Amino acid sequence: MGNTLDSIPLNPLATCNCNVPDKASEANGVAFNKVELAASELLSLKFATAYHTSVLVNGEEFFFSDSGIFTDRALNSHQTKPSERIELGYSDKTGTQLLQALQPHFKSGTYDLVRKNCNSFSDCAIYYLLGQRLERRFCALEKLGQANTELLSQMTKGMYKPNPAVDDFQVEDILGALRQFKDKDDQDDPATTRPKPALMVGSRVTVVGLTKTPELNGQGATVHRYNPMNGRWEAIVHLCGKVKAFRAENLRPAGELVLETGDRILVRGLKKETGKAHNGTEGEVIRYMHEVSRYEIQLNNCERAISLKAENLQKIET
Repeated sequence: MGNTLDSIPLNPLATCNCNVPDKASEANGVAFNKVELAASELLSLKFATAYHTSVLVNGEEFFFSDSGIFTDRALNSHQTKPSERIELGYSDKTGTQLLQALQPHFKSGTYDLVRKNCNSFSDCAIYYLLGQRLERRFCALEKLGQANTELLSQMTKGMYKPNPAVDDFQVEDILGALRQFKDKDDQDDPATTRPKPALMVGSRVTVVGLTKTPELNGQGATVHRYNPMNGRWEAIVHLCGKVKAFRAENLRPAGELVLETGDRILVRGLKKETGKAHNGTEGEVIRYMHEVSRYEIQLNNCERAISLKAENLQKIET
């Protein structure tokens, strides 16, 4: 590491602002949602170890990536086998309520390898669910990277580039907002039913929306793994057989209608009484929601955005 070590504190944990869990926070009579921490070692040095972490609620994993918050039950972000799986306690809050509380703060495009990453999310998630904080050791190395740019450059082989979207990000600001957050009933959220996420290891997908390598658009691929080092999904492109890294918004389930942000659509085929009124209504695509395998749509006659399956949408050609 050369002279880099000269500027590193003897105790690397001294630079970490994360607090140890508050053991005084105990489950109460209505706290029946089991909360766990999953952690995998990414890089181990003499003075600290880099970790990828995620939070589990009743066995469902929640983790932060370059494309926002993802969920699954196969621990795909840890290649199904985390180095550690730690039971933290029981919460009176559900996984759906966790998403409602944290999605506004951990949106697509706001990921940064050291300043706002999976551990930042885990810290906030644990605080929301249990009033605890992520253990210091899980965020020690990234704190060193923030304070020592030469070390960070060596660790990432010069590939790290700060994300300007997180210049003002502070975990403490999020914790303050969570203290003021009022939980909603699960039934108020259209995503409560939780369909299977679109991105899983082995899922067949179609590449869309690439601007730097447009020749890949429309090609089929198979999801290979989630890479916690850059917050992206790696997929094997069928035509060339090579593994490429993609943001989630550039992948769609194979065989489904492919829509992109800004596309105009017509709603059709809704059968439930609450949805029939929207049939024949036009709207605009806001985004694809991989966590529930649906599109978020802003309808012309509705103030609130709704989520719909691809099979209930028809693209309006302009």
